[in-house]
Amino acid sequence: MLKPGQQLRDWEQLISVGGIFALGFFTPKESSTSELGSAGPRYLGIWPQRIPINPVWVGNPIESISDSSGALSIDTNGVLKITQENAFPILVNQRPAGQLSLAGNVSATLLDSGNFVVREIRPGGVPGRVLWQSFDHPTNTLLPGMKIGFNLRTKKEVSVTSWISDQVPVPGAFRLGLDPSGANQLLVWRRGEIYWSSGILTNNGSSHLTLELSRHYIDYEFKFDSNKYMKYFSYSIKEANSSVLSSWFLDTLGQITVTNVLSSNESSNWISESSEPCKTDLKNSSAICIKEKPTACRKGSEYFEPRRGYMMDNNNGYYPFYYDDSLSAGLSDCHGNCWRNCSCIAFQAFPDGCQYWEKGSKFVHYDSFNSNLITYVLDSVK
Repeated sequence: MLKPGQQLRDWEQLISVGGIFALGFFTPKESSTSELGSAGPRYLGIWPQRIPINPVWVGNPIESISDSSGALSIDTNGVLKITQENAFPILVNQRPAGQLSLAGNVSATLLDSGNFVVREIRPGGVPGRVLWQSFDHPTNTLLPGMKIGFNLRTKKEVSVTSWISDQVPVPGAFRLGLDPSGANQLLVWRRGEIYWSSGILTNNGSSHLTLELSRHYIDYEFKFDSNKYMKYFSYSIKEANSSVLSSWFLDTLGQITVTNVLSSNESSNWISESSEPCKTDLKNSSAICIKEKPTACRKGSEYFEPRRGYMMDNNNGYYPFYYDDSLSAGLSDCHGNCWRNCSCIAFQAFPDGCQYWEKGSKFVHYDSFNSNLITYVLDSVK
C-alpha cells in the first residue's frame, strides 16, 4: 500500500497481498517473453510476479523516464505522480473535476486481480469510495474483471490498445473494443478501420477467438452488460479455476494472444493460443502476417520477409527513396505504407519512423549486419 508522504523508488516494488502481481519501474525488452530490463527508458508498470512476460499495464506509456531517478508518490487528493531528477513530474492520473474534499486519507493498493486502486480511507481505517483504478485505463492487455466498452458518463470508449513496438509502449495501430452496433462481439480496429471480429461470443459456443485448447482445462464466463455508468464486456474464470492466471494480449501486429497459466504447489502449466486476423498462407513462417487489402499492384498473396542485411539503391548508395519520421508509426504502419506504394519493395521500421526502398534497389545479405536492424523485403526480391 502506498500512502501520502511515501515513495516507491525505481528499485522497489509494490506487491499484491497474495504475491500475484507486482508494480514497479521497468524497461521493455524485445519480446513479451524476455525478462524485464533495468537499463534504458523507464516506465511504471504492473506485471505477474512469477511469470516472465511484459507488463499488463503501463502508467506512463507516452512519457518515459530517462534514468533510474523515478519515484512514484500519491498526494492527499489521490493524484499519483512520478517525480524524477531534472525533469517535470509525470501525472499518472488526474484529480476528477468537481471532486469534493476528502473526508479522510487516501491510499493506493495493488490487488491480486492486477488492479491498482486509489481509494479514500475514512476515519478508523474504513475503506471509502474508489477514486481511480488502473482497470478503467487498460493499455495492451485485458485481464479478468477488466471492462472494455463505452463510458456513459464521459462518452468515451474504453479499449485495449497495442504498443507501437515491443520496446515502446506508446499507443500503436490496433485497438480491441466492444462492437458499437450492440452485437455481442469484440472488434479490432487498425487506425480506425475494422480489422478483425471475434464473432458472437458465448460461454459455450465457438467464435473467431481461439480458445479451443484452454476450454479443456478452464471455464470462461463472458459478460456483455450495461449499467448507469458503462456498457461493457468483461470475462472471468470460474471459481473452480481460481488458481489460473489469465490474460488477453493485443500485440503490435493486431494479433490477440490468450495466455492461461495453471498453477499448483509444484509446477505451472502454460496454455497460449493466438487469434490471427491474417490468414495468408505464407511460404516463409517468419514473414510479417498483416492483413492488407488488394491494390492495383498487390494481389494479396505477396508478403514481406525479414532479412539480415541492407538495401542498395540504383546508384549503389544506401539511401532510401523515402523516410517517414512520424513518431506514431510502428511496424504495421510501415508495412501498410509500403504495401500501398507500387514502387516500394522494402522497408525498415525504427522507433522514430520508417524508411522505404523502391524498385531497382538491391538487397545485400550480411549476417553480421546490425542485429537490431531488420530489413523487410518483398518476397519476389532476390
